[in-house]
Amino acid sequence: KKVVITLVSIFVIFISAGALFFLKTANPELKKNSVTIKNQTFEVEVADTMLTKSRGLSGRDGLGEHEGMLFIFDKPGTYGFWMKNMKFPIDIIWIQGNRIVGFSENIQPEPKKSIFTLPLYYPPEPVDRVLEVNAGVVKQYNFSAGDEITISL
Repeated sequence: KKVVITLVSIFVIFISAGALFFLKTANPELKKNSVTIKNQTFEVEVADTMLTKSRGLSGRDGLGEHEGMLFIFDKPGTYGFWMKNMKFPIDIIWIQGNRIVGFSENIQPEPKKSIFTLPLYYPPEPVDRVLEVNAGVVKQYNFSAGDEITISL
């Protein structure tokens, strides 16, 4: 009987350790960096893998005042973004190299829409980086297409 209990205990510990490892791997801690535009610095989490890009800011309750998420792509493209499982509005800043090329402002979450009917937001030209910040930031700091950005990588 003791052998069975010991084996069951070992099995439970093994399964628990495996589950913790899987959860840590499936939901990794994101790298942190800073992005500066017109003397405004934002502390950002970096989404640079397929998993972190697809998850984005989904499920979060919000961002701090000077926080954001920076998406980094290997090559320029017209990547589409959506508001899947978003709980707060954002501004999307489209970036190519070290310059802003455009914006999608004050994008509202649409929790009642299915993922098949959510609108997609695209940059005005190919981009290799995308910065998501709280809605209103672009207007508040008067950011413009052509503004230079500095990313501390």
